[in-house]
Amino acid sequence: METSFTDNGNSYFLHPGYVFVSQEPYYIHTVLGSCVAIAIWDKVNKCGGMNHYVLPSAERKPNGRYGNVSIPYLFHLMKQIKSDRHNLEIHVLGGSTNETMKSTVGPLNVEYAMDWLEKNHYQVASKDTGGALGRKVVFNTENGEILVYKLKKIRNSDWYSA
Repeated sequence: METSFTDNGNSYFLHPGYVFVSQEPYYIHTVLGSCVAIAIWDKVNKCGGMNHYVLPSAERKPNGRYGNVSIPYLFHLMKQIKSDRHNLEIHVLGGSTNETMKSTVGPLNVEYAMDWLEKNHYQVASKDTGGALGRKVVFNTENGEILVYKLKKIRNSDWYSA
């Protein structure tokens, strides 16, 4: 019997607008189209977290669905669990473009993330963004590994970690 990347350990499915950080080992799953997720791994404390935002920013009624709320909150939570900024590996994922809809949301989401990280003097360890394919992401907070499945079409079944 073959084992999968996520057979052992705690699992959390990260919905759009949510942020999840844990000192315990977790596999964080999410599905991205034009949305962006930032995964952070603390390589010293062996812990991490991820956000998932839908739009770059909101002036009215801001919440976790917007990068201007979600990104600072993710870094705030990492700081609360005693992560030092110099120990962080940061990964930016998602931001695809739907050619049919001619939407620029994906690239704008990526641009917002990269600008915020640069402005706050964070180095990006890896970036898997853009293109026309959706992504199913699994992030291991214990060792920092990220598995990205590229999807031509996001199916209902992709929204669940089972």
